[in-house]
Parts: sequence; structure tokens; C-alpha cells
Amino acid sequence: MPFHPPSRPRAARPAGIIGLGLIAGLAVAPVRAEPASDTTVAWHCYRNAAATVLATEKTESVGSRYWLRRSTADLKADCAVEQRPSDRVLGADDPSDAKGWSAYSTIALVGGLLILDEGTSPDQNLVIVEVPAGRKILDVGYSVQEGCSPSSGCQSEEFRFDDTELTFWRQIKDKPTPRNCPGYAGFMKTTGSAALEERSVFTFATRKLAGSGTKRCTARQ
Repeated sequence: MPFHPPSRPRAARPAGIIGLGLIAGLAVAPVRAEPASDTTVAWHCYRNAAATVLATEKTESVGSRYWLRRSTADLKADCAVEQRPSDRVLGADDPSDAKGWSAYSTIALVGGLLILDEGTSPDQNLVIVEVPAGRKILDVGYSVQEGCSPSSGCQSEEFRFDDTELTFWRQIKDKPTPRNCPGYAGFMKTTGSAALEERSVFTFATRKLAGSGTKRCTARQ
């Protein structure tokens, strides 16, 4: 469908973000480097009073790896790229996991919650993790139909958040049929799959997800 840019929503109160570069094993910031001598590894530090999150793209597979730690009064120490015994690791490929891998991209750090996009196909999952504990509290399919990718910093009427809540289109368990899914026949012909979604709100303070009752049907890959 054609894209009509919405009025810009009120942005979330951003966490501090610091870019740290490790080049050929030489620390540009006070860090301990681990990459091979011919690689460049970019680190990003997302930090607020609740937690500090260090993120870097994985070199052995897709997505990012995260180190989660408590914030202190020392920004320099909090963002130091050196893994500590107390750090919680998120996004490492884990053979014991049912999927065996993860492909996370950062959307935002809001208070004690890290909001992530997961997936490598057009069909994505929205993942919310409590930090620094690393406990996953939401993992659900979602979509943005107008090409505004949340992990690129884009917000729209399809996906928007502030410092209190997140509004998005959540995939629900109801099975699409020609009766409840407008465009079903076309979806089956072009992609072979469809999903029903409900416009939903996740409230950060209560950690609760609520549906609005407004639903739609979308194509899936």
C-alpha cells in the first residue's frame, strides 16, 4: 500500500548512546580488544540509570551480541568494552536453544527494558528483555507494513513508543481464513502464508500487553 508519512510521534526519552570503535586490536576508547588484526569491530553503549548495554554485530553469524550490566556513576567504566563475570550475555548463538541462534537488532533501551527486533526474513519478532537481568518478558511476531523499520530508529503509526508504552501490530494465534482475512486468496498466491494481527499496547511500568480489538490480516513469507 502507498506510504503516507504520519505526524512524528513523541519520542521516547533516549538512553545515552556512545559509539566505541575497536580497530585492528587497538583501543580507540579504554577497552580490551578481542577481534582479529584485520577486522574492525564497532561497539555501541546504551546507558541509563537502570542499566548499561554494550552491543556489537556478530562476525560469525547475523545479528548483534549484547553484554548487560548495572549502571554506576562512572560512565567511562560502564561503557568499557571488556567482558566481566557479572555481565549477562544476550544474543550469543546457543546450540541448547530450540532455535540454536538469534539475530537481534537494537530498537531502544527504555528504562529497565531493552527492545529488540529479531529475525532475518520479512517476518520479524518483537523481543523485550529486562536488563540487566537478561530475562525475556515478550517474544511475539509483529510487522510494519509501510517500510518504516524500528531498528533503524524509525517510528510511525504502525510502531511507536515513548517513555511509558509501546504500540505495535502483534501477531495473534487465530488462524487466517478467507472469511476473517481480507486478501487471503492473494496472499496464498503470492507468498503462500498469512497472519492475523491485533493493534496492541505494551505498558512499560506494568510489563503488561493489551490488545485493542482492532485487527488486520497480512501476508507472511
